[in-house]
Amino acid sequence: MLSNDEFLSARPRGIGGSDVAAMLGLSPYKSPVQLWAEKVGKNDLPQRQGLELRFGQHLEPLIAHEYERATGLHTVAHTGPIFHPIHDFMFASVDRLVINTCDKVAVDNGVVTADRVLECKTASVFNRSEWGEVGTDQIPAHYLLQCAWYLAVTGCERADIAVIIGNADFRVYTLWRDLRLEALLISHATRFWQENVLSGRPPAIKNAQDARILFPTEVPNQFLEADESMLALVEAHQEEVEIASGAADRAEEVRTQIMAQIGTAEGVRHKNKLVACWRTSKPAQRLNVQALRAAHPTIAKEFTTTSASSRRLVIRGNK
Repeated sequence: MLSNDEFLSARPRGIGGSDVAAMLGLSPYKSPVQLWAEKVGKNDLPQRQGLELRFGQHLEPLIAHEYERATGLHTVAHTGPIFHPIHDFMFASVDRLVINTCDKVAVDNGVVTADRVLECKTASVFNRSEWGEVGTDQIPAHYLLQCAWYLAVTGCERADIAVIIGNADFRVYTLWRDLRLEALLISHATRFWQENVLSGRPPAIKNAQDARILFPTEVPNQFLEADESMLALVEAHQEEVEIASGAADRAEEVRTQIMAQIGTAEGVRHKNKLVACWRTSKPAQRLNVQALRAAHPTIAKEFTTTSASSRRLVIRGNK
């Protein structure tokens, strides 16, 4: 079992299946700029990791085994990446290759001879609605793009996606090879690889985290002269803040009316269903840091840590 950092460092230089959705701006986990930063070597960025990823890695053999039981087919774990025969920056790290009988060969001299790949997934029961009818390709978009990429790289005609939802619901979905989709993916990937990664030029910023990645520090005492577009942006921001503030004020007024009607009761029910409650919270204990520093400065200093600095945007407006 590799840690997420070890996994990233062991990946070949190029674009893999799990990168495709991020490259297209369709990943729920990272933006095109975050992917670009990984590819150009900004490895100090925080990576997605934790129990969810490790849980999926541990369950992969179990899911593959359940797939074999459900289909009567055989799966083969392939170690190492598989590269596209023409575009050398395209690679696939598939979970399994699928063969009809155990005497068949999945890979021969580096060439995939299997006609099917298998991806093993786990999903929370709260994400059940993202998975459609069993046997179709109605799966989350980032998984569909990942599997389409694997078909493009390996030349296989079909990808099966075996998923366990909520530790109790086992399903198998199927994606067939689509040459038009492959052509679009290869076109976008080639452009991203050549125009962004190889040139070192980042994609367009999509969110505040992107801006922090590209511009982590400022030049002291350097100020730009605001043009009309900047002034319009600042004014638009002020208007949005005022709208949000007004909405918060109205919400607080409604909260006050609800509290007034609840009075000394614990809450409100409707047809035995709790609608709102107003309960006293348990007493909380907090460390008085200032008192600790005054009474025991040496101890306080010993257990004081310094957090990493970051830029903070303050918009004062033009009024």
